[in-house]
Amino acid sequence: MSNSKPLISVILPVRNGNIKLFNRALSSVLGQSYTDFELLIIDDGSSESFARKLDDISSQDGRIRLFHTAPSGVSAARNFAVKQAKGDIITYIDGDDAISPRCFEEAASVLNDSSIDAVWGGTVYVKPEEMEELVSAASERALTKRELKKYSLHLDKRRIHKTRSECIGAPYRFGRNGYINRGIAARFIKKSLFDDKDLHFPEGIRMYEDTIWNLRMMKYRVCYVKRVWYYYLNNDASVSNRFNPGVLKCIEIPLKRIRRMLELDNDTEYAAYTRFLIDSLRYVYKCLYGHLKWKPDSEARKKALSHIYKDMPWKEIGSKRFFKAAGRSDRIKAILYRYRLLFAYWKYTWKKM
Repeated sequence: MSNSKPLISVILPVRNGNIKLFNRALSSVLGQSYTDFELLIIDDGSSESFARKLDDISSQDGRIRLFHTAPSGVSAARNFAVKQAKGDIITYIDGDDAISPRCFEEAASVLNDSSIDAVWGGTVYVKPEEMEELVSAASERALTKRELKKYSLHLDKRRIHKTRSECIGAPYRFGRNGYINRGIAARFIKKSLFDDKDLHFPEGIRMYEDTIWNLRMMKYRVCYVKRVWYYYLNNDASVSNRFNPGVLKCIEIPLKRIRRMLELDNDTEYAAYTRFLIDSLRYVYKCLYGHLKWKPDSEARKKALSHIYKDMPWKEIGSKRFFKAAGRSDRIKAILYRYRLLFAYWKYTWKKM
């Protein structure tokens, strides 16, 4: 990149979202201190009424480019947007989240005239009542390039197993609440990298497409920047929370790909994989077994439970190597899983939350 300001292309896919949350996400982009950006909104087959709202929104700022497409999934929407993007840097945001007011300025400072291919900034979980204050915190000062160096962690080959494990297991944490998200949050990538088809999001799967994408990123020069750039709102209507009778298939298809991408002979990567299995089983509970909408007949329940406890990948949770590799918390969950008490435990603990 040159010394001139790089153009940032912000990709925001949406389909029939919460318009209030969407407007807040939009405001956090349009309110950036760094103004050299374009916002590509990809309407992935929304209803006619929601599409009209997007038309009204897009007419309010010349930096917004709106595309109405047939419903094809978030991966296809992101891939389509990259092809349309005019910027030097690509970044993503979801329609129910928000970003810090200075993140574009700081990310561009790191990437411009840098040997780094991509920077991954920090994320923080935010309660709904906290979001407005964070988004409007325009008085926050952006760090200088010299200051940002102090917050940067370059991911070299010596750290590769740890970095890959963080893409699926315990994320890298810094400060009090900041962490490097396992999804697409706070990623800033040089556009030239997308000539590599490996950086296209895998289409045809509904979960973990971002995990696969992050693992593919590991062959490039990535830098963690230990600054909170992304505010993540835990939305009950998200794919990882909503009722999904086919959640087992949704998880197992990408899980096979992820398993092949990992070096499971390495203890660090295997330990991360075991945590990933527990997290995946938690989604099975949230989207199916523990969901109020699921009232299956006894045969459907027996068949699903038999699969979870007797077949791969789930029965790996009870293996000897799992117990050796897992942390204390996951070992306890594995014992509960072995005695078919894990779902009951989650039901009890989440009732108290």
